[in-house]
This record gives sequence, structure tokens and C-alpha cells, in this order.
Amino acid sequence: MGDALKIDLHVHTRRSGHSLLKVEKVASIAKRRGLDAVAITDHDEIDSALELSKLFPTVVGEEISCDEGDIIGLFLTERIGRGPVLEVMDRIRAQGGLVMVPHPFDSLRKEALMNEELCAKGDLIEIFNSRVTKARDNARAAEFAKARGMLPVVGSDAHTAAEIGRSWIEVSSCAGPDLFIKSLPAGRMHTSKSPFYVHLQTKLLKLTEAFH
Repeated sequence: MGDALKIDLHVHTRRSGHSLLKVEKVASIAKRRGLDAVAITDHDEIDSALELSKLFPTVVGEEISCDEGDIIGLFLTERIGRGPVLEVMDRIRAQGGLVMVPHPFDSLRKEALMNEELCAKGDLIEIFNSRVTKARDNARAAEFAKARGMLPVVGSDAHTAAEIGRSWIEVSSCAGPDLFIKSLPAGRMHTSKSPFYVHLQTKLLKLTEAFH
């Protein structure tokens, strides 16, 4: 593939909530783990992504809380904000961004987009998410992507330092949405499940936030 780039397409920071990761920490760990870029996909925020882009190659993303379930916008220039999923998809594409469907069909995650027809309207679909607990849910996403002819991607969904780079995709370019899309069919994927304790860490952080 020539000068291939390893990118984790699904990383969160402290601005997401339920995470303590600062952008400087993300940059240092990503470098240490051999990543060439990350997509910061904080919940309903892009501030950390913009901040990290000054320190490390970054795809500016946002995991958006839609009425029907979460979707991710990649290659954004402005914050999208919540709303109905089809309207949010339109807003992402109006910026020239790509619509990624994260952790579809995750039966243990209430934020997962479960509607197949809505999932099929994305540009990319996450066929392996390191935080998905049940292997069959990731498998269903992979089967769905193949059946619908959607471009598959993977991501760590990192909320803690230990998770960054658990899953990554190797592409020839992430310099922009068009080059990224063109490089995906030849991309190589690495997947690794996160340890179960990361879910406990997230629950503890949620409890801490609830008492503040």
C-alpha cells in the first residue's frame, strides 16, 4: 500500500464525558502505539478534536446523539448538534463530511442505531467496535455491511488510555474525505477487544459525574 497510515477512527476525550483523557495524553499514547492519526469523536463536541489537530494528525469527528441512535460525523469543520438522524446526516454532508454508523446493533448499548434502513444510509459502518461486549453484535454489523455493500471500518471507541489503538484501519490517506474513501477498499484492518474492566471504569466515572 506504499506509505500506509494507521488510524483509530473512534476515540474520546474528557470533553465526551465518562473519560479523563486530555488531548496531550491522546497524542503521546497514539504516537507510542504506532498510530499515524486518530479521529476524535467526542459526544456532541468537536473542541478536543480541533485542539488535538494542532498536536497530532487528527480527523475532526463528533459522535452525535440522534433521536434514533448515535451516528458519527467525520471530517467536520463545525459542531453538528443533536436532532433526528436523517437531518443530522444531511448536516454532516453539508459540511463535506462523512457519515459513519458506530457500534450498530449493539444489544447492550441503548444509544446504538438499530434500524437497518437508517444504518444503510450511512457512508461507512463500524463492523468491529472494541467496546462491543457480544461478539455476535459485531458479527451482525459485518454481515450487514457485506449484504448492503457498505464501506466497513473499525474503531476502538476508546474512553481510557488502555483502549487507544485497540482497533485501527490502515489506509493510504486520511487527508480528506474523498482521498480517505478512495483508500478504504484497499485498507487493512486490525481488531482487538477491550478488556471488560474498561466498562467498569466508565460506570464509575458516570457515578462520579452524577454526584457533582
